[in-house]
Amino acid sequence: MADELQEAVHAALRSACGLESSAPLVVGVSGGPDSLALLHALHALGYAVTAAHFHHGLREAADADAAAVEAVAGRLGVPLVVGRGDVAAQAAAHREGLEAAAREARYRFLFAVAREQRAAAVAVGHTADDQSETVLMHLLRGSGLTGLAGLRPCRLLPRWDAEIPLARPLLGVRRTETVAYARRHGLPLRWDASNWQRDFFRNRVRLDLLPRLRAENPALDGALGRLALAAAADEDFLAAEARRRFGEVLAAEGAGFVGLHRQAFLEAPVALQRRWLRRAAERLGGAEIGFAQVEAARAAAARPGGGARDWFRGLKLWVEPETLWAARAGAHLPSEAWPQLPADGVFLLEPGGALPLAVGWMLTASAPAPPPKSPPAETARVWLDAARLVFPLQVRPRRPGDMLAPLGMGGRRQKVADLMVNAKIPQRLRARWPLVVSGGEVVWVPLLAISHRARLTSATTVVVRLTLRRK
Repeated sequence: MADELQEAVHAALRSACGLESSAPLVVGVSGGPDSLALLHALHALGYAVTAAHFHHGLREAADADAAAVEAVAGRLGVPLVVGRGDVAAQAAAHREGLEAAAREARYRFLFAVAREQRAAAVAVGHTADDQSETVLMHLLRGSGLTGLAGLRPCRLLPRWDAEIPLARPLLGVRRTETVAYARRHGLPLRWDASNWQRDFFRNRVRLDLLPRLRAENPALDGALGRLALAAAADEDFLAAEARRRFGEVLAAEGAGFVGLHRQAFLEAPVALQRRWLRRAAERLGGAEIGFAQVEAARAAAARPGGGARDWFRGLKLWVEPETLWAARAGAHLPSEAWPQLPADGVFLLEPGGALPLAVGWMLTASAPAPPPKSPPAETARVWLDAARLVFPLQVRPRRPGDMLAPLGMGGRRQKVADLMVNAKIPQRLRARWPLVVSGGEVVWVPLLAISHRARLTSATTVVVRLTLRRK
């Protein structure tokens, strides 16, 4: 049995992580039979191992666990690093459960040791039983492929380290085998009393649900392991495809925001949409996003307009006709594609003058000149009857009650606000959209409409050309 377990460990490290017995490893050792068996097996196989034990400060038996690990490491002649942390205080400070806080503190410690030791991997003692528990927990929570893939035998986890992988060489080994191995080699059999407390979901799955399911299917652990392998293969393919095609949908990215091309996003398969949204959330601070938040963003993407929408954990969504924005609160989204005033206030524009706008845009007014023979119909360059204008022209943001009689509507007046809504101008850009005003009346909303009153007629003798352009 001992040789079989060691062979299984060596085969797993070689096939999953590409590691041979010369590789330096940091082994997370809690003091239980699984991690002690792993440490002993790796040492027997000739791996250069460093034992690492984290004292969570949560249980009375924690000191005895640390002493047991120290005794085994001393007996094997293996270096030992012990870390300590007040997990209860960290859980309270971050408003998270003890399990999550303990896991975070433990893995941060293990990977810090691995970096100091220049280890090829961090190895932990998760077994096939842990895999069964994990897959079943995810299934009961309604997980997708990512959760059904369960624990991976070797995987990079950038949250803790982008280069050193986490290895689980015992995933193909049942817990009964690690206990038998520990007995054969005289390793202490210490059990964490909290493993029998039904306050924790994992414990209820382990103690109550899995035994009943194994009674129905004695080969349940193998079946759940195969499910995890199949789900992992499919998930890896879809994740790689999502990464490969992310450039097709990425519109812009900057400090605190990610923008996706809305139409390309909506036309993509749902599997890619979901992964792109998770990727956007990760890029905005690594927030762990749930299925409900993903689906809320997918639904929002189909309904442009409405301004900022709360997403989750302080993130917001803006759904514009061209772009789906995800951003942290307070982030400044790009506006290069649209004209914007450089600040609030009123700016003056004389004939022959120029007014610099934000992000490289420029608004210019020509000197008075005879009317063109046939002015082209353009939205960024217009000709107005100079006799109907009062100079200097004012350029200012929209005000409540601003009206305009757009050319082509027979003099019928319309609210500028409605004009912008109908043109699908992003709401976040409307407050500083430049309006050209003459004598208190809006005569041009750049890119949208000119005033019927300032239009050229057969009686026009002098014109001013207004041009909006970007450098």
